[in-house]
This record gives sequence, structure tokens and C-alpha cells, in this order.
Amino acid sequence: PEPLPAATQKDGAQAKVEAKQPSAAESGRILRGVTMRTGPKNGAAAIVTIPAKTSVQVMGCKKWCQIVYNGKRGWIYKSFVKTGA
Repeated sequence: PEPLPAATQKDGAQAKVEAKQPSAAESGRILRGVTMRTGPKNGAAAIVTIPAKTSVQVMGCKKWCQIVYNGKRGWIYKSFVKTGA
């Protein structure tokens, strides 16, 4: 039998559901010193420790925020960053 075609962009409903976060980075400020990690979990490898009051770019947040700091992309827990700062 012929394989069924995968969902395409013509059915745009699926693509719009995931676009809740703004595509552009917003500024954020680190509230307390925090370890940036390779993934959104405490067990993920540490990349760097970010000092309090440091400005970062926030790419998106749920429980964890994906951020860019000094050109490196990683994850920190949401309670450690204030967005729009």
C-alpha cells in the first residue's frame, strides 16, 4: 500500500498551537546566581554559573527558560529570571 502523507503546512492549525511564545528574544535579568544547564532539568550538565543582576536574552519560558548568555544557549529555572527587565 501507498504510505500516507505526513501532515503538511496546509493544515496550519498544528503550527499555530506551538507558536505561543514570541519568536524574538526578550530581555531578562537574573535574580539570584544560577547555573545555566544544557537541558531543562536539574540533572542536565552545567554550562556556566550566571551571577545575580546579569542581563540575558530569554528565548522562551515554561517551567524552565531557554536563554542566551555570552553567546551560549542554555536553560535556567523560571524563578531565577525576571523577563522584560
